Amino acid sequence: MLVDEVLQHVDEAGLVNFLQRLVATPSVFLPEVPGANEEAAARLVHELLLSWGWQPMWQEVAPGRPNVIAELVGPDGPGRCLLFEGHTDVVTPGDESAWTHPPFGGEVVGGRLYGRGAADMKGGLAAMLFAARAIQVSGVPFRGRIRLAVPVDEEGLMLGIKGLVGAGHADGVDGAIVCEPEGREVCIAQKGSLRLRLLAHGRIAHGAMPDEGVNALRAMVGWLGRVLALEERLHAELGTHPLLGRLHITPTVARAPLLPDPVQMNCLPAACDAYLDIRSLPSLSHGQLIGLIETEAEALRALHPEYRFETHVIDDRPPTETPAAHPLVQAVLAGHQHVYGETALFGGVPGSTDGTILWRERGIPVVVYGPGDKRIPHQPDEWVELAEVVRAARVYVVAALTFFTMSDERGRRETCPKS
Repeated sequence: MLVDEVLQHVDEAGLVNFLQRLVATPSVFLPEVPGANEEAAARLVHELLLSWGWQPMWQEVAPGRPNVIAELVGPDGPGRCLLFEGHTDVVTPGDESAWTHPPFGGEVVGGRLYGRGAADMKGGLAAMLFAARAIQVSGVPFRGRIRLAVPVDEEGLMLGIKGLVGAGHADGVDGAIVCEPEGREVCIAQKGSLRLRLLAHGRIAHGAMPDEGVNALRAMVGWLGRVLALEERLHAELGTHPLLGRLHITPTVARAPLLPDPVQMNCLPAACDAYLDIRSLPSLSHGQLIGLIETEAEALRALHPEYRFETHVIDDRPPTETPAAHPLVQAVLAGHQHVYGETALFGGVPGSTDGTILWRERGIPVVVYGPGDKRIPHQPDEWVELAEVVRAARVYVVAALTFFTMSDERGRRETCPKS
């Protein structure tokens, strides 16, 4: 069966209707608000898959926070496994008075669907579901498995994808397409995200007699100064990645004293902490980065032996980079070419996706490709072009079938006896 025949089975009206319902279903996680979680959105996905005759799994990683996982096996047998991934959680809409369209209204105006999560990333999630459905109902022969992973908490600490991988639902996956909005770019690289808490210890004393104590705030200021100087050195050493730009080490929080007591302006703080948001490049591992930051603390302590420092890792999401020649990348490029009639541009993800966990834990090659402008997420009046969502579903269909065809051809070459 020709791929164009399979594309005729993409249910455009059903896709748009489901996406509207999904966007109109709030899935912001707020720990202090009962029922403010992803469960209702996950249930929509689960019920849709059941209606298609699938057997989706329901994995609750925290109360009211379920992952949904499902798999379609090709008529010609299991073969290689291609995973499509899309999360159900969205960030808060913030001040709703800043919105022209209700954040959970699912309104369509001028071909655009407005609402929180329309681009990030319910558009991509709906597209991948309906792409898999088109392949299912077409009956096209292929050897392989399409696995759909719909986790929670991508916007937080990625509990969903971590729980999914930990339970074995990423085992055996040969490639993953993360359906985040990337403005038609085939993103083969993404920055890592490393969150650190730095802690400086001192000794409390009267502010009028600072020599009688150790000022933890002064110690932290010295450490942060050295960290910022380290960032400048790394800019010079590592340069600019062609798809990701430069590494960033950004202090975002500094506090002293740490105790919840009323502010004592005449006391030296005994402790001070600071938080770093580090966006890294594939050329430097997170272990190396942490070592460099701790070396700066040791150098400062050599000058001031009274200082004491600690480093705590809050979250560690490594950068990823998949070679352009990889079959997964070539399959997505083929899908884009077939649907758009042009060669896609390569891109890089400035932030971090669930794909970093798939790579870190299982070494799964990752491509990030999905409908929506990469600059629009988290803003008021977030939107996605409905036509682009439909085209993304079509790209996913072609990419999947191409990936399985390439895998079959490679398998035949590898098993053929040499002449």
